[in-house]
Amino acid sequence: MTTSNATLLIPNKLYLTGPFGAGKTSAAIERIQWLLRQERVRGDDILVLTPQRTLARPYYEALRAADVPAGPPVRVTTFAGLARSAVELYWPLIAEPGGFADPRKEPTFLNLETAQYHMEPFVNEAFERAEFDAVRVDPSRVVSQVLDNLNKAALLGFSIEESYQRLELAVPQGQQMTARLNVLQTAKRISNAFRELCLRESLVDFSLWITLFDQQVLNNEWSRTHLFRSQRHLIFDNAEEDTFAAQSLVRRWVPHLDSALIVVDEDAGYRVFLGANPEGAAELVQVCDAHLHMDESHLMPSSLQRMTAMIDRSVRGRGATVTAEEEDEAPITEPLPLTYRTHRFYPQMIDWTVDEIERLVRNEGVPPGQIAILAPFVSDALRFSLQSRLDARDIPSTTHRPSRALNAEPSARALLSLAALAHPTWQRYPPQSDIAHTFAIAIEELDPVRAMLLSRVGYNLRGVNAGTLNSFAGLRSAVQQRITFRAGERYERLRQWILAYQAETDFTPLDQFFARLFGEVLSQPGFGFHMNVDAARVTNQLVESARNFRWAIEEQEDKEAAMRRGAIGNTYLAMLESGALGALYVPGWQEDEEVVFIAPAYTFLMRNRPVAVQFWLDIGSGGWWERLYQPLTHPHVLARQWPPDTLWTDFHEFRQRQETLRRLMLGLVRRTGQALYLAMSDYGESGMEQRGPLLSLLNRVLVRER
Repeated sequence: MTTSNATLLIPNKLYLTGPFGAGKTSAAIERIQWLLRQERVRGDDILVLTPQRTLARPYYEALRAADVPAGPPVRVTTFAGLARSAVELYWPLIAEPGGFADPRKEPTFLNLETAQYHMEPFVNEAFERAEFDAVRVDPSRVVSQVLDNLNKAALLGFSIEESYQRLELAVPQGQQMTARLNVLQTAKRISNAFRELCLRESLVDFSLWITLFDQQVLNNEWSRTHLFRSQRHLIFDNAEEDTFAAQSLVRRWVPHLDSALIVVDEDAGYRVFLGANPEGAAELVQVCDAHLHMDESHLMPSSLQRMTAMIDRSVRGRGATVTAEEEDEAPITEPLPLTYRTHRFYPQMIDWTVDEIERLVRNEGVPPGQIAILAPFVSDALRFSLQSRLDARDIPSTTHRPSRALNAEPSARALLSLAALAHPTWQRYPPQSDIAHTFAIAIEELDPVRAMLLSRVGYNLRGVNAGTLNSFAGLRSAVQQRITFRAGERYERLRQWILAYQAETDFTPLDQFFARLFGEVLSQPGFGFHMNVDAARVTNQLVESARNFRWAIEEQEDKEAAMRRGAIGNTYLAMLESGALGALYVPGWQEDEEVVFIAPAYTFLMRNRPVAVQFWLDIGSGGWWERLYQPLTHPHVLARQWPPDTLWTDFHEFRQRQETLRRLMLGLVRRTGQALYLAMSDYGESGMEQRGPLLSLLNRVLVRER
C-alpha cells in the first residue's frame, strides 16, 4: 500500500516502512507541522524519539524554522534520555525500592568514561590474580565489554545472571572451554560488584538507570500514569535501530496516545552490536491502526535500485522473494554507475582513490562534502595516507572513528603530554617519543625529524629537572639552525606559557587548562591547531570529557579535598592512559557538509546521511563481514529472539555474517546518489593477499550485470 498525505495528516496510529531515501522522515516532519498548525497541538504535547541524538538532526533543523508556530518546543530525545529524566524526576519515589543504601542521597549519574573509572579497580584486581589469562584482551577492553554486558542486560530486560548464562552459549567448544567459562564467571562477579558499589554510593550508570526506569518507574502506577500523560502524540523514528526496552515502552504507551507514527527502515538494524532489535520493531505494527509503505527512493538512480535487488538475490539465493513489479519490469539497459579498479599494492589503491576524487571535484564539480571514503576499518596509517594526499591537493577532509580510545587521536595525545609537563607535581614524565609527537603536532611546519631532535635537546626526561623543557636560546647554535629559529620561537612561546601557568597560585581544573592552552597558544597562527577543524573538535571533546569527569567526582561527598582539586586531573590522565573509550560526543557526529568524509562503513551508516559518491576501499578485506573480537560479550546470543538453550555454532556465525553483509551493502548503496567507486589491492595494508566475502559477492553481482 502506498502512503498519501491524507492518510498521514489525520490523528491516527500509523506504522510506516520503506527503504532509506523514500521520504519517511520528511513525512514525519510534515505530520508534526500539521499537528502544530492545523490541529493547534502544543509543542510539549509531542514527543519525538530517535535511537541516537545525532539521528534527530532533521527534526531539530525543521523545528528551528521561522514558520514554526510559537509556543512550547517539541520534545526531541532518545529512550535513554527519557529514562534518565524520569529517574531524576521520580528519584524520591524509586530510590528505596530500587535498592539504594541511602535513598536520601542525591544520585550521581555516570557516563561511559566515569563508569569505566569506577569499574577499573575491580578489573585490575582480577588481572593481578591472573583470572583473565585465558583471553588476550587488555584491561580497558575488559572494562568496556563488562559494561556492555550490563547495558545490554538492562536494555533487554535480563538479569545479570541470565545475561551471563546466555553468554556461555557462545563459548567455543574445545580444550579452552572451561577456562573461557571461568573468565565469564569472573566477569559476572565484577558486574555484581560494580552494581553493589553503585547501590552503596548512589552512583547511577546507564544500565542502572535503564533498570530503574523499566522496573520502578513503569511499574509504579503513579509515575507510569504521570509519564504517559506527559505527551499525547508520538513520532518514533528509526525504530529498527532502537532497543527492546525502547520498543516495549512504545508498545505500552501507544494505546494511551491520541496519535502515533512509528517509522521503520527496511533491511536496516546496523546497531545490533549496540543492542538494536530490528525484529522487535516489526512487531510494533500490532499496536497501530494501519501499515503504510513508501517504496520509491528519491535518492538512488534506477540503476542502483536494480543493484540492490541483485545484491539481495545473490545473498539470499534463488529463493529470495521477487515482487510482481520486478517480474513484469522490462529489462533496463542503463549500465550501473559503478567503477571498479584492482591494484597490486595498497598505496596504489590510495593514490587512485585520491586521483579520482580530485577529478570529480575539479572536472565534474562534485562538492567534497558529497564524497565519502569508506573502509571496514580506518587505521591511523590509512587515515594519514588519505588526508595527507588530499591536503596536498587542497581538498578538505575529515574523519570519524567513534570506537577509538580518547587518547588515540594525535591531537588529544599532544594535549595530554602538555598537561603532564604543566603539572610537575603529578610526576608524569611522558616518553621522549610522545614529546616529539607533541612538538610535531603543536608547532606548525615542524617535521617529525626536527621534532625528534628538539625533543632530545629540549626535554629533560631524567635527573633533577625531569619533566621540564630547556630554553631554546641555551641550545647549541648548530642545533638551533637545524631546527630553525622560526620553529624555535614558537617552541619558546609554548615553553614560556607553561612556565607562566605553573607560576599561577589559583587552582585551574584540567578542563579549563585544555581550553586555555588551545585558545591562548595552540590555535594561534604558527601553531599546529590553527585552522585545524579536526584538532578543534578533539580539543572540545577533551574539554567536555574532563569537565564531566570532574563534576562526577566532585558530586561524591566522601572524596577528599585533594581529590576534588588538582588530583582529579591526575586521575583523569591515568584513566585515559589505561585506554578508556570516550562517551558519545554529539559534535563529533555532526558532519561538515563541505569536506570529504573518511570513516568505517558502519560509522557512515549510523550517521544516516546520503552522499553523491562513495569510495569503498579494500573490498578484498574480510573485515567487511567479520565481527570485532569480543570474548566477553556477544550481540546475538544477548538478544530476545535467541533461544536460551541453543548453542552458538559456526553455522550460526556464517549465516549471521551473510545477513550482516547483505544489510551493509544495501544500506551503503541506498545512501548513494550518483556513483560507486570500488577499489581493492591484491595485498592488503598488512601485506597479506586478500579475497574476502565482499569481493566474491560483488563479483557475482557484476557477472549477472554482464
